[in-house]
Amino acid sequence: MSYFECLRAYPEGSSSASRMALKAKSLGYGGIIICNTAPGNLFRPEAAERIRGIEVAIGAEVMAKDVKSLRSRITSLRPRYHLLLIRAATEELVRTASEDPNVDVLIPSYSSRRPLGIAAARAAKLNQVAIGFDLGPFFRLSGRHRSRWLESLGRNLQLARKFDLRLLLTVGARSHLDLRSPRDIIALAEVMGFEHQEACRALSLAGDIMALNRRCWPSPGVELL
Repeated sequence: MSYFECLRAYPEGSSSASRMALKAKSLGYGGIIICNTAPGNLFRPEAAERIRGIEVAIGAEVMAKDVKSLRSRITSLRPRYHLLLIRAATEELVRTASEDPNVDVLIPSYSSRRPLGIAAARAAKLNQVAIGFDLGPFFRLSGRHRSRWLESLGRNLQLARKFDLRLLLTVGARSHLDLRSPRDIIALAEVMGFEHQEACRALSLAGDIMALNRRCWPSPGVELL
């Protein structure tokens, strides 16, 4: 099984794309997907793509303050990138992203008491939107803030299982120092409630999505060979 990490690189992170790729390769990843919010400004992506032994792909991450700007960004970025990841901070944005089949991965906020609702989960299932679990806050939070985050993550996981949603794991690295090995991420996910095989599939899902989106689909359900 080949593991993939979704991350940010310079100028939105502190490490270049090539530095990220080299570190990920040494940790045992099969590939990385660089998901900057402005992927067109990525610093020297060609240097990372020349590194042997690891696949480097360019995706896009969308962060928006309102529904109108979210829809606009999705429409603009979808034709150009093979993976579209949405970070939604409000219930309204979560619902909008889950209802859009152009979205590949939705990472809901973990700050509210009910970050992922039943309606959003049902819509995500219908539109084949995967639910992302960013484990990065585990390393940054402490005390009651970490406890609340863990509680919120657990509720999201239970709801995702109830609706049989696809799961994706990441640590949201912005530096090569933030990267963790697949073994460490899987072990941490198990402590948080994931089953072992479930965590393994979640850490490889980004690569599966990329492979599927790279195929030519003239219309829904129709592939051009």
